[in-house]
Amino acid sequence: MKIYDRPGFPNPMRIRIVLAQKGLDSEIEFVPVDLIAAEHKQPAFLAKNPSGVLPVLELDDGTLISESTAITEYLDNLDGKPELTGRTPREKALIHMMQRRAEAYVLDPVGIYFHHATPGLGAALQARDPGTMATAWYGFATLRARTGSPLIRDL
Repeated sequence: MKIYDRPGFPNPMRIRIVLAQKGLDSEIEFVPVDLIAAEHKQPAFLAKNPSGVLPVLELDDGTLISESTAITEYLDNLDGKPELTGRTPREKALIHMMQRRAEAYVLDPVGIYFHHATPGLGAALQARDPGTMATAWYGFATLRARTGSPLIRDL
């Protein structure tokens, strides 16, 4: 199996934690993706994941799985002994609920801000979509209106 990722970034880090917990890290080939050069937005990578985000798990048969939650679910259940994604329907539902809340109200807004309101990923990525700054601010305004969150109130 291969994991396309970027060490140190949040979602790839989640998968590395799962791999370590399940004792699978030695069975994986890590393929670094150069985010600074916008490699994840190039045709070769987009053929693997049209969303252009990391991480992506490539199975030995060529199957591609993207999205951290889906990859976590797959890896956690490989040995038939899930310990991270829940064993009972109740555990699974609660874990899924809390994971989505963390993504929707914390990780997604931070990611949007980082990608589109800072020079964080450099000119190669910014040049591909100059209109994303307006999209990012619209997303923040919508989230602020819906949640009234003090974390995003003063943006």
